[in-house]
Amino acid sequence: MTSKSQGDQFVQTRQHLRFVEIANACRISRALYICTGKPGVGKEASAQVYAQWPTIKGLLDTPRRPQTPPPKLDNCHTAYWDAEINCTIKRLNSALNSLRNKFDFLVQDSLNWYEPERLRQSLTPATEFLELIIINHAHRLSFLCLDAINDFRQQNKIGFILMGVPGFDRRVKMYDLVGNDVALYHQYAAPRPDELKQILQLRWPSEGITVEDAAITIIEEMTSSNIQKALNIQSEIERVRGLNSITIISPELVQAAGTSLLFDTPGRSKK
Repeated sequence: MTSKSQGDQFVQTRQHLRFVEIANACRISRALYICTGKPGVGKEASAQVYAQWPTIKGLLDTPRRPQTPPPKLDNCHTAYWDAEINCTIKRLNSALNSLRNKFDFLVQDSLNWYEPERLRQSLTPATEFLELIIINHAHRLSFLCLDAINDFRQQNKIGFILMGVPGFDRRVKMYDLVGNDVALYHQYAAPRPDELKQILQLRWPSEGITVEDAAITIIEEMTSSNIQKALNIQSEIERVRGLNSITIISPELVQAAGTSLLFDTPGRSKK
């Protein structure tokens, strides 16, 4: 299964579908969830696709011009934020409050224009449309910042998914003020070989190019099915292929491209 976002194709792997289930549960319960996974396995892409972030971020950063209709927003309930290195509590609270206010105004503006009846029925003294915030690189945050996020969650009744590298879950577990409130932990795994193959094939121009199955197998071995590493080596293969007018993606071409990257090719590993 694939879905298109701003012209790019995204493969809905089994891990992505599992992430969607988890995000829906967190959004409904307004709880605190933890998600870890090695860099490059696809968790960041899953989060951004779930939040419709490529579209929403642009709307948040560019205010609507007067007298122009806002974009019609359907099923928008999740925001995404990249944690900063050395983030302070003041900076964190400012970022979260700004994100919440901009998001709620954006959705309310759309409803007010396209669905005024629905807006009047849903309005309360403190209307809130943001139900879930996904924080990427949460392992960068201090214990005090994690505590501040948990307070923000409780005060605003917004669910949070904190995504980080493996080991971030153990760090949170050690900090009882936050760890005791974690309702679910999920480990985002690398895609299966058939899924990685589909991801690569979607990004390879199909006209006049033959991709040998053995070449895909070599890429899997070299990258341990890491999506980002596979895409990096694919880009290098395309560069080498273009320079030499090659039309067949072979294991030899993959190994030649791999010598330019920080990967151990099967030939190197045998030495």
